[in-house]
Amino acid sequence: MALMNVYDKMVMGPTAGNQEGAAERKWFKHMGELELEGSNTAVVILFRTVPDEPKNALVVGPKFLSDSYHNALMRALESEGGQAENELGSYLARQTFPDGVNMLALLQQDNYIKKFDTKSIIVTYGPLEDGRIALDKLNELIAKEQGVKVSELAIKDDSAKTSTKKATTTKTKTKAKATTTKKADAKETTKK
Repeated sequence: MALMNVYDKMVMGPTAGNQEGAAERKWFKHMGELELEGSNTAVVILFRTVPDEPKNALVVGPKFLSDSYHNALMRALESEGGQAENELGSYLARQTFPDGVNMLALLQQDNYIKKFDTKSIIVTYGPLEDGRIALDKLNELIAKEQGVKVSELAIKDDSAKTSTKKATTTKTKTKAKATTTKKADAKETTKK
């Protein structure tokens, strides 16, 4: 008896992606894994180094975001502009989530950005072992290529901080205005 709905030419294994009609998986910059206590958690690398702390990086765990924020963050990361940036955080400072909130500001304000040792972050840019490198080693290679020290790779420009501060200030002013309006409305209602 013949099996129904079974494709006898289906290939399984490491070369499965090479079969005709298979979708190729793309690898993106700014993606990695956090290797702590034997578990690997996918992270988005916002800044490869931190000013005055060259052995630390700032990352976000996208799995902790709501679906709409997760999807918007991943679209920003995969976009042409996100891939063109040396530091994704600089790009996110100029982007907004679907609800209009600045991406970097929200990630910072809601405590999604975490600082980790660059030795515990593995940058993934391919499916096999040769497509993985520890972030501290990658930073050393980039610094050597640019002829600078690893400590000089950190962004000194305050543009990302300024965008974060502006977005936070705007959000605070909006909340204050809403609170003031509610109090004024309450006073008017009690006068009647």
